[in-house]
Amino acid sequence: MKKTFSKLTAVTVLLSASCVFNVANASLIFSEDFSGGSSALENSTDVSWSDTSGQGFEVYTYASAGPRGMSGTYDHDNDASTAQVNIPGAIEVNDDLGNETLTASFTLDSVIEAGQEAVLSFFAGARNNAIGATVEILNLTQGTSLSGLFEPTATTSEWTFNSFSFDSAAASIGDVLQITWLGGGTNSATGLEVADVNFSIVDVPAPATTAILALGLAGLGFRRFKK
Repeated sequence: MKKTFSKLTAVTVLLSASCVFNVANASLIFSEDFSGGSSALENSTDVSWSDTSGQGFEVYTYASAGPRGMSGTYDHDNDASTAQVNIPGAIEVNDDLGNETLTASFTLDSVIEAGQEAVLSFFAGARNNAIGATVEILNLTQGTSLSGLFEPTATTSEWTFNSFSFDSAAASIGDVLQITWLGGGTNSATGLEVADVNFSIVDVPAPATTAILALGLAGLGFRRFKK
């Protein structure tokens, strides 16, 4: 009986690990690190960028982060145990009056299957403050909000990793999606700063997957307790 239980535990753990790895599967739909400067946004053929100020994009490199009150380095892999590296670039969402809107529109060229969700991640900062800053993902084709309004976490000086997930069932291949950042703030010296944007479709665990994982962990715990 003990051997049978041990084999069952091992099989369950392997299945659990397999399920965890499947959750990690991701399809990158859209990415921008702003390393190409403003001209790269203006000439992009995959993503249509727009700024409601009409004054052009305020894209900057790590060397220009200081005057905006931000660090020139960031935790690029969201892992505190690894070294910080220079930001490839960042963009300021404010311009002249504060509360400006920056948008990135693109066509969804990947099929979204059942059991998947969309994930938007980016690093955010605040120039003095970003009071009122928000981010939202819209489906322009269907005239709906995929996400509702999110409030990004942004502090002065240091870059903060933000990740938002939401049900992507209301989006189909060929739909035009739009990421919308509202800068917040009240004038040109305040507002949201954004770096390293990624939009992906990822697999999520089904309830049965979670149960298998729990069973595997319980089996390991039971064996340890028996010893």
